[in-house]
Amino acid sequence: KNKRDRLSIKEFKLCIPPCYKIALKIYAGKEASAETSVGTKIVMELGEPFLDCGRTLYVDNWYSSVELAEQLKTRQTHLVGTIRSNRKSNPKDVVKKKLKKGEIVSKRSDTNVLILKWKDKRDLYMISTKHTSEVVENFVRGKIVKKPKVVVDYNTGKTPIDLSDQMCSYSNPLR
Repeated sequence: KNKRDRLSIKEFKLCIPPCYKIALKIYAGKEASAETSVGTKIVMELGEPFLDCGRTLYVDNWYSSVELAEQLKTRQTHLVGTIRSNRKSNPKDVVKKKLKKGEIVSKRSDTNVLILKWKDKRDLYMISTKHTSEVVENFVRGKIVKKPKVVVDYNTGKTPIDLSDQMCSYSNPLR
């Protein structure tokens, strides 16, 4: 995963289907400027060769922010991912809204960035520059389950990184 090991080294990677690692950055300390978060800097750096082509980047909540989504939009690149509920730029009315299982609340910013909250077993926060709050039917363990399309697409889009993480877990780089 992207957690630091006991040597305080973190590996960032960019993967494409099925599970190819195409870019890698090793991080061992502070690098971010006051204006840009480390997550935004890493995504923009690793993604540079793939920007301006209408692609979509799928990121987890460590990287995602409205700032990153807006920067990627200026480079004709979409962002889809989970987002932490406590990010400063999240709309308060979405974060504070209490939901029952299956309910959705969302808000689109002036810059066309969607922040969506969906209640499944727990609250799930999503960010997207390409989705609406559309709900689709999905088969899960033989049952039809309604989920926001952004969640379904994110789960599909993050598969390459999950497979890469799984493959890497079988070997120890310190040997």
